[in-house]
Amino acid sequence: MSATPIKFSLSVALLLVFILITPSLGWVEDISALVAKRISHDGKTLDLSGLHIGTAEAKQLAKMERLKEITTLHLQGNNIKASGMKALAKSPHLAGLKHLDLWGNMLGDLGLKAISESPYLNQLESLKLWKNEISDDSIELMVASGNFAHLKTLMLNDNLITMEGAGMLASTKVFPELTTLNLFRNEIGDEGALAFANSDKFAKLELLYMGQNNITDQGAVALIESQHFPQLKVLDITLNPLGEGTMMVAFKANRKGNLQIIYR
Repeated sequence: MSATPIKFSLSVALLLVFILITPSLGWVEDISALVAKRISHDGKTLDLSGLHIGTAEAKQLAKMERLKEITTLHLQGNNIKASGMKALAKSPHLAGLKHLDLWGNMLGDLGLKAISESPYLNQLESLKLWKNEISDDSIELMVASGNFAHLKTLMLNDNLITMEGAGMLASTKVFPELTTLNLFRNEIGDEGALAFANSDKFAKLELLYMGQNNITDQGAVALIESQHFPQLKVLDITLNPLGEGTMMVAFKANRKGNLQIIYR
């Protein structure tokens, strides 16, 4: 009497396991077809945004010779994690990559480490890493890397960077071509802001985003009045606990018209 329910329960369990693993296996098997569908006509841009691509699919992607002509790769909103990023970073097929968007992939510090140490990802002009749980630990590796000499856009917003990481970024010489830096919604504080205000490493910087970083008047005023950003066009310091001191300095700067301060 009891054998039938047990057999039935086992069958249901096996069916559920099959249903759960089949989509993942299907993705791996269909990744080539997916790439063929999402690649641009000139073969230069591949957009795989928001397709629930995981570590296994990233590893399959890294092996594809078809990626040799790719210069722009959109992977935002997936789930490739550090292991998937390691595989991509070791792929010689991505040696020509110039633009890499990895927003929201839970890369963590090991993911950024893989990018920084990659023997192939050294031609990047834009790197978007927002919302990836990146902390000061991997920033230390990033600023020691030789992979970012051509980088013009770096998006590190919505991560775990503190004043220590900001200090490392501010003092490094590895971003000579940088024109856009986004550190919105981290925790760099006044010390991090002051480090940038006193840095002479960003002569080409045009856009600097430092909103929601717990910066007070001390750091904000220093950034606004800094003479180290000759090309700066926009400074965003919104959603920080700013007082009248910043308001007055920002108002005067905006009236001059050379630099737009966004502070409300």
